[in-house]
Amino acid sequence: MKLSPLQRLALAILFIAAHFSTPLAGASPIGWDFAVTLRNKILFLDNAWNTITTAAHEYEELTALAFDEAEEMIYFNDQLHQNGSIFSLHRDASVATHIVEQAVQRTGNESVAGLAYDPLNRNLFWADRRKGKIFFASIDTLFTATPKVLVDSSGDGGRPDGVAVDICRRQLYWSNCQIGHASVERISLDGKQREVIIKEDIDMPRGIVVDQLSDRLYWIDDKVGIFFTIESARLDGSDRKLIVQGKHQDPIQLAITEDAIYWTDKISKAVWSYPKPKPSNTLTSSNSTQSTAETQVEANMVKQASWKDEVYGIVARTGFYQRLQKDEHCASVVRKVKQRLDNMTNDKTHVRNLVDERLTQLQREHCLNGAQFISKGNFCICPVGFKGARCEISECHNYCVHGTCEISGMGFPKCYCQPEFYGERCEYYKCNGHCLNGAKCAVDRESGELSCECRGNFFGSRCEHNGTEDCASYCQLIRHEPDIIIPDSCHVICEEQLRGNGTALVAYFQRGACGSRSVWTGSVIIVVVAGVVLSLLLVALIVHGIRRIYKPKRPHIKKTFVVRKQARHNSASDTPLTNRPLATEQCEITIENCCNMNICETPCFDPKMVEQTFSSRDRKAPCVKEDKKMLIHNMEDDLS
Repeated sequence: MKLSPLQRLALAILFIAAHFSTPLAGASPIGWDFAVTLRNKILFLDNAWNTITTAAHEYEELTALAFDEAEEMIYFNDQLHQNGSIFSLHRDASVATHIVEQAVQRTGNESVAGLAYDPLNRNLFWADRRKGKIFFASIDTLFTATPKVLVDSSGDGGRPDGVAVDICRRQLYWSNCQIGHASVERISLDGKQREVIIKEDIDMPRGIVVDQLSDRLYWIDDKVGIFFTIESARLDGSDRKLIVQGKHQDPIQLAITEDAIYWTDKISKAVWSYPKPKPSNTLTSSNSTQSTAETQVEANMVKQASWKDEVYGIVARTGFYQRLQKDEHCASVVRKVKQRLDNMTNDKTHVRNLVDERLTQLQREHCLNGAQFISKGNFCICPVGFKGARCEISECHNYCVHGTCEISGMGFPKCYCQPEFYGERCEYYKCNGHCLNGAKCAVDRESGELSCECRGNFFGSRCEHNGTEDCASYCQLIRHEPDIIIPDSCHVICEEQLRGNGTALVAYFQRGACGSRSVWTGSVIIVVVAGVVLSLLLVALIVHGIRRIYKPKRPHIKKTFVVRKQARHNSASDTPLTNRPLATEQCEITIENCCNMNICETPCFDPKMVEQTFSSRDRKAPCVKEDKKMLIHNMEDDLS
């Protein structure tokens, strides 16, 4: 039955509504960012590693993955399937389901370790580790066609594992995990110019990937023992660098995005990530792979997701066709791929009618910001500077925190920061942590230079020096080395210490080393100190004189002896003027200050006692102390 134009228009509108009404995260093929293979299914995940949907549940032993970003096609391997070894998976958004088809027929006991895809020639490459060969086949031929051999290393015992296609330079890279003769090699896609680019200090290389955004090669090396590494080099093998060194993992395959490196680990059954190094921020050279800061690297390793089953293959969406439209090596390839996709779409539309025109218009309206709609895959190829399922998100949206955003020629957002901020996204304030010890920071808006307003006795470009502590040593040195020159900032502090004491400081400041004000300041201090000392001495002398006047003197006893005129008859040793008087003779005693001793009359001694005492003493040595004791004793007797 022939439909009227109005009926055909209504039918087209209903078809378009059903075609685009499926939720973005669940149905649109661009709604996922990562895909991984578990043992019996493929998981599609977003950039937060949340599972969006799953597929390929009817397969038993899934391993390697490859992704055709041009047509949104997933290729995977099933090790145990009886008929085929490699399959293709495409999501049909119109019916919200996955379509799985056999791509390569099983010819024997294949052991597919790695998969790669060339979107220009539509060829699929895979490494057969058991056979020691790398095969390729076109996805446009029937799956019954016999695959062709690109590399045959079975004769020398080679074991190819990971494979990667350099789409722009038309090269195939692979890792050879042959024990004792491991290497990383490459060959042109036409099978010519095979060469070994890495063969030193390598144990068992596994997954490998070409980063078209940075023109570098990344691969996993499963080291002897418990360690593993992820290394990088330029596409010719030069500038080899160590990126990651870890332990206690069994890494299998790699994926790389603009910001990070991802790999699968069979031991932890997880996907790990590490920040993708900037061109000038890699860790160390390959000549010292064991000397890397292992603890720092492991601190930056993040476990993104883990499962109960072992995880093997991994692919990531890179935005290849958006990022590299202007790249000198990739621009022509991107243009050819897009042209082929346009031709495929045009071949299916031979008759333009009202319904087709309306459908085309709705399709164009679906992709925003001038993006190109690909009807076969039901997705949009965004122009430079936009992303999202409908190219509705600007790359600059909320990218720069404190600055102006522009899209570079490679399609990356770039920030031009305000003078006070820096960082890739202008997220860091220059003054944060610049000035120390409570100083106030200021930024010159014209030059962007920082300055610090120090407080107290702090000084320095960042107020990092404590003037009181640093200058104290200078001021102490002046006491011993007066000729030393101290910084100008220490003058005030040294003047404060000068007020305490120090002749060396006086001499130093008198020379004018700390300013003209120091000379007269030191002289005034000397005069004041000398006046205080003299005043204290004068007061001490006055007090001492007053005490001498009013303090009574200590009594002093003076003895006066009157000797006899003639010597004794019975003593041959007596001579005139030298002997003591006898008891019968006159004696005279003189005592000074007798009133101070409360004695007002001149005492005399007992004649008998004196005679006995003198007679006994004459036989011994004379003793002055005995005379004093006897005199005082007689005085006490007289008073009593």
